[in-house]
Amino acid sequence: MVPTAAELAQYYNCKVDGTFVLLTLFSGISKANELIIDSIFNELHPVIVHAEIKVVIFNLGQVDYLNSLGLSLIVRIHKAVKGHNGKVVLAQPNANIKELIHVTSLDSIWKIFPSVDEAKIALA
Repeated sequence: MVPTAAELAQYYNCKVDGTFVLLTLFSGISKANELIIDSIFNELHPVIVHAEIKVVIFNLGQVDYLNSLGLSLIVRIHKAVKGHNGKVVLAQPNANIKELIHVTSLDSIWKIFPSVDEAKIALA
């Protein structure tokens, strides 16, 4: 059964701010199954591929652990925005998530910022 928007709201919040999309992931994302991740991506896809969107900022400040499905969501969104020359950046990841991003060599693709505000300033 496909999750409702209300059910998905426990995993993320999306806010469009000009040419930025701020995606705040919540701690529950580490327990999301494949159906949840697919549903989140399908909800976000029309927003992130809009021509005016240039940057998707993932706010990871509330995420303690990022599993492979959570990471796959970021990768899928990266691929979608890259199709129109957009980019993904990460903000506020904890030390464990930074290590995961480093071990997977994704830090060569995604910039990491200590805060959402610093990401916005650097990318404006």
